[in-house]
Amino acid sequence: MSYRSACWWLVMSVWVFIAFPLTAQTESVNGLAEQIADARLAGAMQRADELAGRLMTLATKQDNPGLLAQALYQQARNAMERNRYDVAQSKLTQAMELYQSVNDQKGLGQAYRQMGLTYRYQSNYSLALQYVYLAMQIFRQSDDKDAISSAHNSIGVILEKMGYYEEALQAHQKALEMNTELNDQPGVASALYNIGDLRRVMGDLDTALVYFEDALKLDIASGDKKNIAYSHNKIGYLLNTMGQHDQARTHILKALALFRKIQTPRDTDWALSSLAKLELDSGNLSAAKTLIDGVIERAIESDYRSLLVDAYEIAAELEYQQKNYTSALYYINAGLEQAKQNKELAHESDFEALRVKVHLANNSLQQAFEALQRQKQLDDQRLNDIRVEGIAKVQAQAEFVRRAHQIELLEKEQALQQTSRMLWMTVTITVICVLSLVILLYGRFLQRQVNRQLELKVAQRTQQLEEKNHQLSAAYREVETISLTDKLTGLHNRRFLENQVGADLERSRRLYFDWYTGKTDKPTEADIALFIIDLDDFKEVNDSYGHNVGDSMLSQLAHRMSQVFRQSDYLVRWGGEEFVAVARFIDREEAAHLAQRMLEIINKQDFKISDTKKLNQTCSIGYVCYPPVIAAQGKPISFTSLMAVADSCLYAAKSAGKDTWVGVESALDASMFDDDATLSQVENLFHNKQVMIRRADE
Repeated sequence: MSYRSACWWLVMSVWVFIAFPLTAQTESVNGLAEQIADARLAGAMQRADELAGRLMTLATKQDNPGLLAQALYQQARNAMERNRYDVAQSKLTQAMELYQSVNDQKGLGQAYRQMGLTYRYQSNYSLALQYVYLAMQIFRQSDDKDAISSAHNSIGVILEKMGYYEEALQAHQKALEMNTELNDQPGVASALYNIGDLRRVMGDLDTALVYFEDALKLDIASGDKKNIAYSHNKIGYLLNTMGQHDQARTHILKALALFRKIQTPRDTDWALSSLAKLELDSGNLSAAKTLIDGVIERAIESDYRSLLVDAYEIAAELEYQQKNYTSALYYINAGLEQAKQNKELAHESDFEALRVKVHLANNSLQQAFEALQRQKQLDDQRLNDIRVEGIAKVQAQAEFVRRAHQIELLEKEQALQQTSRMLWMTVTITVICVLSLVILLYGRFLQRQVNRQLELKVAQRTQQLEEKNHQLSAAYREVETISLTDKLTGLHNRRFLENQVGADLERSRRLYFDWYTGKTDKPTEADIALFIIDLDDFKEVNDSYGHNVGDSMLSQLAHRMSQVFRQSDYLVRWGGEEFVAVARFIDREEAAHLAQRMLEIINKQDFKISDTKKLNQTCSIGYVCYPPVIAAQGKPISFTSLMAVADSCLYAAKSAGKDTWVGVESALDASMFDDDATLSQVENLFHNKQVMIRRADE
């Protein structure tokens, strides 16, 4: 036997001696982990807990940190299936520390992703995004395509919750493409489900239904009971929204049966809340009350905070329809308090809108106006929070790129360390085998080869990183453009207006200030007129004809606005059926004519709701001119204050019977435009004729 052959057999013998028991142990552990996953998939959660306990016992007996990390991870997954997120977070934190101690990057990546999902379910989207990006970085380093596609899905869901719909759609589309390429049917189903839910949020209900139904077919084929239940419940909820109550009931009941079978209490109550909403919309108020009262009781007991907010909203709507206004306000107040604890501003705004409806039905106009003001404040705060979330999103993406660069450097360092260890082993073998000179030369040659490969790899990765940075910048610019446009109507959105209108207000103020101080002649076409246009009784349109007809009418309204206002004016969908128009640099006497033309173009031409049917619709308009106080130029008046006054005018138009306009063209006292002006101060100025108010009938 040659010297080289003898050395090879010696090395292989040692390797087999060491590796064989480790391989057998690994296969045993992996088999147990697969059994736990299969049990979760089948909904046998008690079996999953028993298996996870066996894994924990095995890890403890062997005092094996890596095995202990796996056991904690499996227990965390089981806790998540039961919606016990605090337990899951505690166990994931311990697992991550152990994975790091044994340098198990794959396990660490999975733990990061699951931690991100727990924060997502608790509405902490910024932190959720950071954890999933950390997971994505690890998955990409190991080129684990299954894990990468799952991370794309998770990122898409989080971005959707943050309001970045276009970016979310791109992430889900990427996951769909990868899972299709991998022939991963459950992964394809998850991507279709998430795209469908995004389409639902964006108002495209028909397309959303197609995606949900396709996801359900794949879920049934894979046998994942929880995902089957999710798809059934989402389809049921959507069909109920579309007015197809019988079909909706079939799907929701199937979801409910599956959730009960796999023992997921929160998801069971989620399905029950969907059923309660169905009963409410179907007119079965007694059944709806029984269901939603039970959901509220269990949600309080189990601390299902987000579900509790949804349940309070259904209960409040139920009491409103029964004209139990005191009870409705009780549920509204409870829901508001819980939404505040959850930091869910969107739900706070929804509850204030519901409060407005209740007070109007109860003829409590003052309380309705105050609730409307609070709703506007919440909407403004939501916009600010979206900006903060946007900064957090960009920071998470930047951290993702920064860590990519750090990991590249770490790989190079580890490769160099590995080369040094290989050299040391070569020298040792050379001494033992008395071939030091030959093997030393070979080791040096090998080191040069490795260094060349490392240099080439670093250069390639650096170039790739630069390309990704360019792509990221381009994508960010594209998303920024998209985010300034309302998808349904094609008009600008409120973010665009708030970005642009400040410069126009300042220019108008400066023109009048220069005239007032004697620098110029009195300016013409220097006024700004801000209009709020709101379709009257629009909810009845949605309730009677469906949201598709409502969306069509909003698009038609946008077109008619473009016939009244100029291309240089700002036309904005402010939210729901409420639109804002800013007539830029006109004479304020034109404001009343523009408001009247807007009323006439709405009244004279019916809205098309089908190929054979049209509907007459009216609107109410409130407007304010800027600058309202010309003779005294103190501190600038904010856009927010102008909107508040215009909104008060709109409220006055609604109170006057709708289908009219009310506007403020000038004021003697600027105090009503202060940011901290109270409602009573504004009302006093109106009543005491301290403002120049014009109405459609004057």
